[in-house]
Amino acid sequence: MVQNNSLTIQALSIIGGILTAIFLLGFMFVSSMIDTELSAMITGVILIVATLLINRSSTASFLDAMNITLYVAGVFLLGYGLFQNLVLLFIILMIISVLTFLFSKGFILPFLSVILFAFAFLGEIAQLTFSWELLEIGMILILAAFLLTNIYETKVSPVFKNHLVKYRPFHAGLFVSCIALLAILSIRSWIIDVGFFWVSSVAIWIGILITVRKIMEVMEIKSIAKQTGVYALCLIICLPTLFAPYLSGSLLLILICFYYGYRTECAFALLLFIYAISKYYYDLNLNLLLKSITLFFTGIALLAAWYYFTQKRTKHEKI
Repeated sequence: MVQNNSLTIQALSIIGGILTAIFLLGFMFVSSMIDTELSAMITGVILIVATLLINRSSTASFLDAMNITLYVAGVFLLGYGLFQNLVLLFIILMIISVLTFLFSKGFILPFLSVILFAFAFLGEIAQLTFSWELLEIGMILILAAFLLTNIYETKVSPVFKNHLVKYRPFHAGLFVSCIALLAILSIRSWIIDVGFFWVSSVAIWIGILITVRKIMEVMEIKSIAKQTGVYALCLIICLPTLFAPYLSGSLLLILICFYYGYRTECAFALLLFIYAISKYYYDLNLNLLLKSITLFFTGIALLAAWYYFTQKRTKHEKI
């Protein structure tokens, strides 16, 4: 109960801080406090530094919303000031995110810094290459980072000086970045060339098979025939998502959160999966009958997987 209340407070702090930052930025521009790119850049740097100083001096929860407001406003103003040089902008944002993560305390600022780094990293790839394919590879790398962070948690967490202080926001920031990036992948109108989508899908399928293997190890599925059947079922479920990596990506997040017992993250992954299913159905270039048949057989495969794992879990718990 305490953890749920803490998550609720943190979520409300983030939402309130972002809304306040929007109001603050609007006031600055309307009142002509920010009238040049140089003034915007200087003000942004001052706000970011002030946020880190306040955070270093006190980590009281009532300051979280103010820190978020100043930090978000500072990043936006810095971006506005360097908008003419996006390559330099994304490099500076990555540096700021790393410094924020290293020198800030508490949960909020390290969490935001991880998200900022992920998007600045992808923005830098987009500016340097002007290639959707490489940008998509960058998205897959972030998904892979989240998967590997969970698989090698016992080796990753000691890297941080304090598990609760640094690892938790790092993990949450990666998860939110994955959610946001998969949602971006689903917006097909932004995509220049969808022919490369199958590579991303195959990479995500590999992640799904790795996670399913770890689940089978816990459930003590040792029979080669049963393992082959599970892998075949996974491929049957994944095949319709060949050109929809956002859908298979949402499945991967659900499996990761299910295996490692992240209930809150699993709920958000399920919401993303529902959205991805709806988007996938809308994007199918088929008539209504074929769309219904595709969803029907996909639903049967998912129900079969759910029934098999549920029965196996029940037998395992009885033993």
